[in-house]
Amino acid sequence: MSGRARGTPQQGRGRGTGSDSSRSDPGRGGFQGGGRGGDRGGPRGGRGAPRGGPRGGGRGGGGGNLPRYQDQYELEVDPNNGIFTPQNETLQAPDPKVEERENASIRPGEEISLSGLSLDDYTLPARPSYGTQGRPIVLRTNYFNLLTRPGAEIFRYNIEVSPQLLTKTSKDAKPKVNRRKTRRLIELVIQNTPPLQGPGIATDFQMLLFSAKQLSLENGSRTLQQRYYEPEEEGPGPKSTNHQVKIAEAGSISVTQLVEYLSSPPGVNSASFDKGEALQALNIIMTRTANNNPAVYGGGASNKFYRIPEGGPGFDLGNGLVALKGFYTSVRTSTLRILVNINVANGAFYPAMNLLGLMRLHTPNSANDQMSGLEGFISRLRVSHSYIKGKKKIKTVQGFAHPSLQYKQDFPPFGTAHTIKFECAELQATGKISVFQYFKRKWKIELKKPDDPCVNLGNKEHPVFVPPELLEIEPGQQYNKKLDGSQTSRMLQFAVRKPAENARRIVDQGTRMMGLSLTNPNLLEFGVKVAPSMMTVRARILPPVPIQYRSGKNPKTFTTSNGSWNMAGGTSFSDGRYLRNWTVVKFARNDIGRPDIAKFREYARSCGVGSDEPAHPDGILVELQTGKFNQDADDKAIEDILQTAAGKGMKVLLVFLPSVDAFIYSRVKFWAEVKFGIQTICSAERKIRVKPSPDNNFRPPPGAVSPDYCANIAHKFNLKLGGLNQTLPSEKLGILRDGKTMLVGMDVTHPSPGSLEKSPSIAGVVASIDGQYGQWPASMRAQEGKVEMIQKLEKMFGERLDLWQKTSKGAFPERIIIYRDGVSEGQYRTLLEKELPQIREACKKRYPGGKGPKISIIVCGKRHHTRFYPTSTQNADRSTNTKNGTVVDRGVTMEKGWDFFLQAHTALKGTARPTHYVVILDENGLNADGLEALTHNLCYLYGRATKAVSLCPPAYYADLLCERGRAYLYREFNARDNATTSTEQTFDWNRAPWLEGVHDALKDTMFYI
Repeated sequence: MSGRARGTPQQGRGRGTGSDSSRSDPGRGGFQGGGRGGDRGGPRGGRGAPRGGPRGGGRGGGGGNLPRYQDQYELEVDPNNGIFTPQNETLQAPDPKVEERENASIRPGEEISLSGLSLDDYTLPARPSYGTQGRPIVLRTNYFNLLTRPGAEIFRYNIEVSPQLLTKTSKDAKPKVNRRKTRRLIELVIQNTPPLQGPGIATDFQMLLFSAKQLSLENGSRTLQQRYYEPEEEGPGPKSTNHQVKIAEAGSISVTQLVEYLSSPPGVNSASFDKGEALQALNIIMTRTANNNPAVYGGGASNKFYRIPEGGPGFDLGNGLVALKGFYTSVRTSTLRILVNINVANGAFYPAMNLLGLMRLHTPNSANDQMSGLEGFISRLRVSHSYIKGKKKIKTVQGFAHPSLQYKQDFPPFGTAHTIKFECAELQATGKISVFQYFKRKWKIELKKPDDPCVNLGNKEHPVFVPPELLEIEPGQQYNKKLDGSQTSRMLQFAVRKPAENARRIVDQGTRMMGLSLTNPNLLEFGVKVAPSMMTVRARILPPVPIQYRSGKNPKTFTTSNGSWNMAGGTSFSDGRYLRNWTVVKFARNDIGRPDIAKFREYARSCGVGSDEPAHPDGILVELQTGKFNQDADDKAIEDILQTAAGKGMKVLLVFLPSVDAFIYSRVKFWAEVKFGIQTICSAERKIRVKPSPDNNFRPPPGAVSPDYCANIAHKFNLKLGGLNQTLPSEKLGILRDGKTMLVGMDVTHPSPGSLEKSPSIAGVVASIDGQYGQWPASMRAQEGKVEMIQKLEKMFGERLDLWQKTSKGAFPERIIIYRDGVSEGQYRTLLEKELPQIREACKKRYPGGKGPKISIIVCGKRHHTRFYPTSTQNADRSTNTKNGTVVDRGVTMEKGWDFFLQAHTALKGTARPTHYVVILDENGLNADGLEALTHNLCYLYGRATKAVSLCPPAYYADLLCERGRAYLYREFNARDNATTSTEQTFDWNRAPWLEGVHDALKDTMFYI
């Protein structure tokens, strides 16, 4: 069999590009230019419009498409072969003084155990060495040096507002501080208080204010009176509320002391100096320019800022949303210096247009069965009208009319200007009048679109219904909910940009938007300034990793190139399994039949997965109705066919879905894995066919089956059946070589916007079972929502130890290395306080004599904004990214800890995003070269791919596991999109369809792959 990419079945698929387009929770309404999730903070609003961008149709508008988006950077041709090379700038070597300080900070041979050490005394393990393996290179990075004036001091003040400006998201919800209104109130205070104006003042507009000079406050505080009014109002009115805004001294921050801390060796000043306050102050100071610019949106807790491009509202995502580009910024620290990190951000926004026009873009068919989704889409939108005396008023959309809105009268569901009627004493009407009649008589407005549903601008108890044709959407409102599949694809198209393009954006636009320069008067007043050039760092490219399969009865080693490889003819999986008691299920009519299944069996056999003929060679057809309003019927059909399959002894199903349908997929997984104990692989029917290639004019025969895709399915089948796909040569296993080390991956995923109130988080733990590191059974369970630490870890970890013992002749591992995903820097100590004791307790109950294993914990994260850019074509891959195997452990790494950035994969599109690894506990005496090489080598062991992946497989598998738990609770996590579920409902732990584990038949398998 040929070793070519096309025509051979051995091409598995990896995690995706591992670039700015991947693993960013692309279903969310925000792409970070990297990172795992969308923006968390909402848009500010209330600052007035940036005064550009069309308004999409005006009163009575709607329908049609948004104006075409154009981006100057898409039209530019890079003159340097795709390598970012700033004009009039020579490549500077990394700062030798920093390298000298880094070399002096290493602490070789210090094995740190917490077993006899109080957490009160804990600091991160010192770096034992810097890595030396690999070919040395120099890269640019999206960090800028922050220069400080000796003796610079920042004065901190707390802001207290009384009474607070609160808001309620639902009837039973606890009131929350209204951040938009609080910001507006503090803006008014600053406008009316001259000492708080001008350079040298910065605030988060919520709780904190910083000054370059000490403010003159009697007895350390001052309380200012301020009446609240909105930006569109000329001033306070008779109903304006009065608030006391107290500004009180809260100490000072020495920037010089921060620099001294960064210059000191590990362990020195670590406990006595808290850099958190200084970084908080500098972050607020750095964002002052963007925060005070009325043409820029965002800010808040996310530190992301966006601007509408000239000539259009943004890139059309479809269904009433646009995408905007912006920038993220954060002040970080490293050895000997303070750094400013800037990265490209991508966010989904509502376009500034007529509300009715938006409604028609989102839901062209206004039938009642589609109104629930539309209502969720526009709820909480801020809209304006000017039909009252020509004065602009801004209100918030609460939703449509419902019978439950019963203030003196009942309203028809999704009522229109004709069907909503009410008593109106002010017009001396006899009986009830309609909204249409009210606007005609009261405001002399003849509605043009009276048959569209009105929106409620009041509340449930006191509704105020206004026709949407009279309302305009206020600009700058970010969409923080989940994007649909089409929007996600469009967002990827918008977000994915080559490294040089993103780097140019950062240098040309990002620094300017953020006001980061050597001459910014506000920064100079605070005693800081930002160097204009991107920093350079030293890096290394680790050598390619060989991979082993089987040829006959013997291992066969393959070389890899650019992080990928092909299984050549005559080779097969290291341990191929046999497929019995299986069949094919089709959830829609298609042309997949007996010849296609025979081809699949042939290609799978060439990979090492033999099979009996399926029980139904042509497949079982179960036609679903599909669509959110047919979910109950579809769910019952899925349950019935899987129950029938289980009753007939089927152990494995190959399921063809009509499309990429998240609901159908989730329900198949729930019934198969939780209730009936059946392994399933789901595929969209179109994927099994060979696709034409425009690159080489390849035209496959009609209906040809894709060998590559069949091989991908074979990879999954083999893992689910307990097989072993690829292995590493023993010399590449390092500390794992003796087979006495258990690798563990742990992760927690949280409910997304649109979930039921109080929905749980999902915790997952995977672990190897032997020295081959190819099988990773798992434990998972639901736990209290939005809690990052795993709450029942002792039980879950114990299950992993018991299975290791079962497969290892009664022995327990001597060493445990844990890759923990998703923990932020501020949670490292909490992890050791909450999770490590549970791990030790699980070990204590099992190890004879109570002597447990040596444990190392490495936190790995992709939700960071660090990027690296090649400085020459020799150090770049075909996509002009840094090459796979690139590792950075100097220049931008922690000043008092042990961490490194590793890009193990090849990014096919966009800008590569490395994974950040941080050692928070090491009892195994690891060293830099050993850990970096081990982590890199493991990335070649991801079992369903023939390429290295971007995240070390233990953590990667744990992430997949948690996503499977989300699938089991699909309706609870997607309540906003469900026709029969409301987000105002609360998750019921007593009636939940799933809380932990899977069917006993699958609990020791990789069911989640």
